[in-house]
Amino acid sequence: MIVKIKLKSKDSEIFTMMFGNSYKNWESQFREYCYAFRPVETLLIETSKDDWIKWGGLKWCNEEEFQDELNREDCQDGEPNNENPRIYAHMYFTHNEMVNNIANKIIRLIN
Repeated sequence: MIVKIKLKSKDSEIFTMMFGNSYKNWESQFREYCYAFRPVETLLIETSKDDWIKWGGLKWCNEEEFQDELNREDCQDGEPNNENPRIYAHMYFTHNEMVNNIANKIIRLIN
């Protein structure tokens, strides 16, 4: 599962971060992210049934860099990009109330 969360920072910057289940689940990754960077509000939370990045232990990723990460999936350092990467634009995201509640609870506990 991939969790896409649009966040607002204390400086009112709005950005979207991606989280997923890797060596830790998305919830643990998001909690760790919040402790480190202290976003103040979630604006939109959506999930996809697609798998998270399968290589390199990626914890989270800015949405703007997500396709680059998919391009490198299953590639070692020094190797060219994956010739047939998964395409972020083809992934289907939808509202997930349970994930929404969990993410908002984490934000409330952090702030």
